[in-house]
Amino acid sequence: MRKAIISAFLAIIMCGTSFAAGTTRLPGHALKPGDCIGLLAPATYVLSRDYEPAVELLRSHGYKVKLAPSATARYEYFAGTDRKRADDINNFFRDNSVKAILCIRGGYGSARVLDKLDYNMISKHPKPLIGFSDITALHTALGEKAGLVTIHGPMAMSFTKANLDSPYSREKFFAGLASTLPAGEIPMPEGRKLETVIIGKAEGIIMGGNLSVLSSLAGTPYELDGKGALLLLEEVGEKPYKIDRMMNQLYQNGLLSRVNGIIYGDFIGCEDNDSGDAVKLDDVLLHYAVLSRKPVIKGMPSGHGKYNFFLPMGVHARMRANADNSASLIIDSPALVE
Repeated sequence: MRKAIISAFLAIIMCGTSFAAGTTRLPGHALKPGDCIGLLAPATYVLSRDYEPAVELLRSHGYKVKLAPSATARYEYFAGTDRKRADDINNFFRDNSVKAILCIRGGYGSARVLDKLDYNMISKHPKPLIGFSDITALHTALGEKAGLVTIHGPMAMSFTKANLDSPYSREKFFAGLASTLPAGEIPMPEGRKLETVIIGKAEGIIMGGNLSVLSSLAGTPYELDGKGALLLLEEVGEKPYKIDRMMNQLYQNGLLSRVNGIIYGDFIGCEDNDSGDAVKLDDVLLHYAVLSRKPVIKGMPSGHGKYNFFLPMGVHARMRANADNSASLIIDSPALVE
């Protein structure tokens, strides 16, 4: 299997195709000391210990904090009913005193509120919504339906867990909020670099996020169209055969063909260690990279690992995957505007 994949991979290398750019979306405004950040839980319920350290951290950087009512609620395994969670999202966008929205955690449930959001109103109040994992459902819907730039990055709960927190992630998070994180080539954590999977150059607006969520949205009114995009993919705790199934879904529904390039983030705990004969994660990811016939890079510090870059979803970027295995991702405009 691997020999066949490598043969196809080498054929793609010879092409080195370049792809056209997409269009940008509406960004929010940079925050300054004294601005208010709204905290909400759009999916699984949370406990006070999940957000209290983050509240203190935000306040120590000069920000005010407003907690959504549903963040202290519980309905089954959600932070309040679908209607209540949706109302809190709508209300935070409508509230002009709230300058940014930070999700407390993911889990499961964000997709259940998508049909209850007021996208027309939200489009008139652009502001950064920040999170990852299950929050991919909101990134996708707010981008597709409201035309917003959102932020794939740490959540409040990230700052309470040693395996999700790092000086790199904190530094980029607060620099991103204040828009002192400049456009240009993304800075990588020490000892880490982007690498080539499929050689080539591509540009477009960054979209995507968690693989499980993106595949679950396929075939719904909220699926990611992704035409002309640079597609970010990350995952946690799924064995290679499940990764294969979800990647096949995105290949069969045309997403991998519509995008201009693919960026693999972290795939944490996704190797199958039960059998020495098991298909390897790298083989699965290479297989669909080849099928996409697009430039592909890996190693983006995004997802469920210790490093989680403040990555704007919906801004124009350029990626290069070189023959010497080096790669780069250059963001052409800041995540937030003055």
